[in-house]
Amino acid sequence: MESRATQPAATVNAVPRSDPPRRPTKKPTIYDLARIAEVSPGTVSRVLNNRDKVKAETRERVLRAANALNLKPQVSARFRQVAILSEPTFHDRIEGYAATLTAHLSFAFSRRNIGVVLPSNPFEQLPSLFLDGLIAVTFDKQLQALLAELETRMHVVYMDKFDVAPGEYVVRSDHFNSGYVAAQHFLARGKRRLGFLAANNNAPYVERLRGFRQALAEANVPIDERLHVFTGPNINQLSAITRIVRGGADCVYVPGTSFQAMECLHILTYVMGVKVPQEISIIGGENEGLSAIQNPPLTTIEEPLKEMADRAADMFDQLTSGARVADRHITLPVRLIERDSVA
Repeated sequence: MESRATQPAATVNAVPRSDPPRRPTKKPTIYDLARIAEVSPGTVSRVLNNRDKVKAETRERVLRAANALNLKPQVSARFRQVAILSEPTFHDRIEGYAATLTAHLSFAFSRRNIGVVLPSNPFEQLPSLFLDGLIAVTFDKQLQALLAELETRMHVVYMDKFDVAPGEYVVRSDHFNSGYVAAQHFLARGKRRLGFLAANNNAPYVERLRGFRQALAEANVPIDERLHVFTGPNINQLSAITRIVRGGADCVYVPGTSFQAMECLHILTYVMGVKVPQEISIIGGENEGLSAIQNPPLTTIEEPLKEMADRAADMFDQLTSGARVADRHITLPVRLIERDSVA
């Protein structure tokens, strides 16, 4: 697995980072590149703008020559290009959280006249692209290893990264406070058997659970480990909800914006015959236009996905224009939307 992650990093094609040169030098042009690669300037333009109708061997020859020249075309001569990445196996890259955030990012970059590439498989496709940088929406260990290599030669902005190194660029939602606010809302309504159900134990969900448990600790409410469940290969959503209900939970927080709370509501109501909120209360993640029309309408924690995308696009714009980025680590607040699923 590790060899697969590092292989593309050696050949990926990056526009050199926008650091000021130490001394004046004659900059290579696309005409120099065309001469060395033995192609027309028009072919060079198509390659550098990631357009099609270029043979694979020609594209490879141009990109190899561009790397050798350390070519950095002026912004006026080409559109800047960013790739928005998720690992190929991520469960909601087509719909849900990752898909929604990717859509917001795409619109944010288009408003700034920055071209967007959406690789279906970053490991296979990045080597054939000429890019100014990357936005990492979701990243498993394999993709994170590749990104660590790429950071040495191009700009990378991470979304929702919590194990942050000082030099990294990160825009994230305040997931700790998501869990904290949800637990406080339950506690304020007299709940004492608080359940937590998450789709997997990746960093954003772990961060939400940390905030959730912090609120319980501050209220001196004992934590029952049986009521805090992560789904995964060995436990599906139905099994997890059954475990929480049988454990005596009087409420459950189902974070995330990938329809998990709506699925939980459906299972409780139509499969298990449990009344919401009379018998058990639910707080979910906000799905705009859908959470409000459930029966009952769901109380939710709203993640600032549009603002995250705008801030990430601004950060990338500054990085690729050579401007100074004042804040490398941006954390944006969440919002409780109170409806009728908490008694």
